[in-house]
Amino acid sequence: MKKLIINADGFGFTSGINKGIIESIEYGVVTSVSCNVNFEHIKDIEKLNAEYSNISIGIHLNVNVGKPILKPDEIPSLVNSKGEFWSEKFKDKFFSGKIKLCDIEKELDAQIRKLKAYGVSISHMDGHQNKHLYPGYFDIVLKLGKKYNIRKIRCHRRYLFLRDCKSRDKQIFFYYFKNPQRILSHWYAGFQMKKARRDGYRMADRLITPAYIDKTFKYNLDTWLAIVKKLPVGINEIYCHPGYVDDELRKYAKYLNEREEEVKIMTNKELRNAIEAENIQLISFNEL
Repeated sequence: MKKLIINADGFGFTSGINKGIIESIEYGVVTSVSCNVNFEHIKDIEKLNAEYSNISIGIHLNVNVGKPILKPDEIPSLVNSKGEFWSEKFKDKFFSGKIKLCDIEKELDAQIRKLKAYGVSISHMDGHQNKHLYPGYFDIVLKLGKKYNIRKIRCHRRYLFLRDCKSRDKQIFFYYFKNPQRILSHWYAGFQMKKARRDGYRMADRLITPAYIDKTFKYNLDTWLAIVKKLPVGINEIYCHPGYVDDELRKYAKYLNEREEEVKIMTNKELRNAIEAENIQLISFNEL
């Protein structure tokens, strides 16, 4: 049987994102959300939690964009002179050893506690820009998952989606041949997933990942219709970013107008009809 989790990332980031995600739930096919807790608009999660009990609500762990939950002097290695996360500099700071893992753990612990304080039973964990997969960082995620009994996570066993399945193996081979750095990052993400499974965590069978090889972008309806038609058997996960552009989003993100296109796609009846025609069961993380 074919099952699919459609998770909208970034609830709480801005009011425009919240509006787009709620529309994508109420009028569309989104079955799950992940929350950015360190922004003021996370307060809207109380209403979503009360009105959409069928939706799984996870946490979008984030120590690289915006301001922290904790005071800057409590997690000094994570913030700049303005008291904000390092943003684009986070990766270099992390791999040069300037980010302290103890600071990451304290901040993530605070984010989980804040989301729980809104009355949310946290269904799963994933990470902003997938930074949570970094060595050491991911161990903290697993540790906190055990502490708070959050035993489901996003799968990072990537299924590179292609329109042309006939030459799939050949195209994937040449992609990795031309992009050898991806071999290591994708292999390591898979390694982290095996570690999580051994630790008792549950996840989908695969993460549907378009646009790496061909122009199957998520802000195109044709991409989603093709994915639905060629979805593998088993439990699949795909994440999306529906939302409306506002000034706060412009401050932190480069993926802007495409989000509004994603709202249109998530609420498009053609997509809903295609999912039903292919006998795909939409599920949330609650069903894992």
